[in-house]
Amino acid sequence: LKRLETVERELTQVMRRRDSSADPTMSVRVKQEVGNLLYEYSMIQWSLSATRMHSHHLSDIFEGQRLASTKCQRCGRFCASGAEPFCLEEVKLNSSRWDGSWLGQIQGQLGSWLTGGASSVTSLPLKDLLQEDSPAPEGYRCPNAKCLQVGCSTRTVQYLRLPQTLVLHINRAQADGSRCEVALEFEDKLDLGKLGLVRHFGQPLDRNLSPCPTRYHLRAAVFHRGPTARSGHYFAYVLFKTSWVKVDDEKVERLRPGAENTPMALEANETSNGAKVVLLFYQRDDPVKNTKS
Repeated sequence: LKRLETVERELTQVMRRRDSSADPTMSVRVKQEVGNLLYEYSMIQWSLSATRMHSHHLSDIFEGQRLASTKCQRCGRFCASGAEPFCLEEVKLNSSRWDGSWLGQIQGQLGSWLTGGASSVTSLPLKDLLQEDSPAPEGYRCPNAKCLQVGCSTRTVQYLRLPQTLVLHINRAQADGSRCEVALEFEDKLDLGKLGLVRHFGQPLDRNLSPCPTRYHLRAAVFHRGPTARSGHYFAYVLFKTSWVKVDDEKVERLRPGAENTPMALEANETSNGAKVVLLFYQRDDPVKNTKS
């Protein structure tokens, strides 16, 4: 724990030197120094984590590691804020596109009144939501002694160890218990590297620190049908070979191949209170291993 605190302090000091230096060669040295410190920081966090999965079989499939950093938008203070393992990534979907603060709620309500109660947003791209910085946790105070401002910091997340299966939870729950009806624009392919969401030290790595691709393909999607986030019915689309299979309780239906029978089409075409996606399972495009001796 002492070494972790030391690394965090050294990382903040290095970033401060970079911001205050006018030497163009400093950026190269700082980049190398930051990379070394972040690597050590992530390894310590991984070894100390109490949230790692106990099952080796499940962890090889679902577990990854993310690196979170916080930056004050007022003074520019940067600090690493976590490198925890994860097996599910939450994507918050909100029709008003405002946070849950009192000001955000008022602005969202005003927008609803001006549009006659209808949401001004009908769909949101998954890629944009993944790339979007989020506000720092409520009450977070900038640690810079000359700043100490609350509510002016943002949190950025990148992935260090890429899971074999990336599970995205589309959180549609609203503060009043209703469900966000905005459609999610997602594709059957997802490249975390092209989105700038991979933090690596030379090349992308998997859970066991072996080189791996950053490309994923959609393998399954879970949908929810119902007026609120706390009630309704769930069913799934699962990719079997080249066609989608709909699994709805005991009923299993293989759909005809075609763009109209995909999870993406269902999400785009359903009306309000209809089926909306809540879980996405993306499988990494690992090279096929040669099993021949």
